[in-house]
Amino acid sequence: MKKKVADVIKKANKIAISSHVRPDADSIGSGLALYLMLKQLGKKVAYYNTDMAPFPLTKLPSYEVIKIGQIYPRPFDIIILVEGGADDRTGLDNIEEYYTINIDHHTTSAYDSNLNWVDPAVSAAGELVYQLGLELGVTFTRDIGFNLYAAISSDTGSFRYSNTTHTSLKIASELVKECDFLPYEVSDLLFYSNHLEKVRMIERVLSTLELKLDNKISIIYFKRKFLSTLSLKDIETEDIISFARSIIGVEVTLFFKEIDDDFYRISIRSRGGISSQKVAKAFKGGGHDHAAGFFYRGNIEEAKKEITDVIKAQL
Repeated sequence: MKKKVADVIKKANKIAISSHVRPDADSIGSGLALYLMLKQLGKKVAYYNTDMAPFPLTKLPSYEVIKIGQIYPRPFDIIILVEGGADDRTGLDNIEEYYTINIDHHTTSAYDSNLNWVDPAVSAAGELVYQLGLELGVTFTRDIGFNLYAAISSDTGSFRYSNTTHTSLKIASELVKECDFLPYEVSDLLFYSNHLEKVRMIERVLSTLELKLDNKISIIYFKRKFLSTLSLKDIETEDIISFARSIIGVEVTLFFKEIDDDFYRISIRSRGGISSQKVAKAFKGGGHDHAAGFFYRGNIEEAKKEITDVIKAQL
């Protein structure tokens, strides 16, 4: 499949790239690395997202090239969607007017594009973009390597999650070896660059912590009013779930994020034999085995009970 993708890219002249809505480090890092690769090949490239990335992803090399807005009706030969396998995943209008390539590693990725390169066996989209770079014969510069390492490091939780494989470690090692950066530089940017107000936000969210089913489930809750006295953007709350996930004995963590009255986006993180994806699918969501999510409209206490019952069945 990577050869098919490379062949289409080689024949194209004007190429657009887009990540999914509410972009994370994997989609942004992979997209920026791909942008730099295509520029190196002499392509006319533009990178459009419908959402801003949260800090500190705005500090990734070449982030400033990303434009916020719609691609249509600008003319492009192809659009490459990084983890954007469905229209609602990209946030883009009139995407059907273009030839699209979907590069994704989510098992729930939709196969809506003209060319779909979906490989759930890899840890991150960054691994696929790395393979594509090899196929295209590009030179892996420092900025390309830094962005790809950030993509893989983020989606593996700095190589701590169960999706970390010998391949992801090997690719990371090759990038460090060839691209003139050190691993701590990426880790420092991704994991140790919090503003004081972000820490204050974490404090408030963790104050809502609940434990259920003999402490096997942890639940935390983000309230809209938390932002009223802090100069944070909504998307900067995305990674708080990792704190509640680290409690000894906890197998599943639920992060309820209040979007509107009785409307929540619920993120699930799990370990061991519990499948986050199966839980999410029960509520028409999706994701990975140990990281998934869905939207819920209704009373939060009812939601907790319904979701807990689904998890209990797996336990």
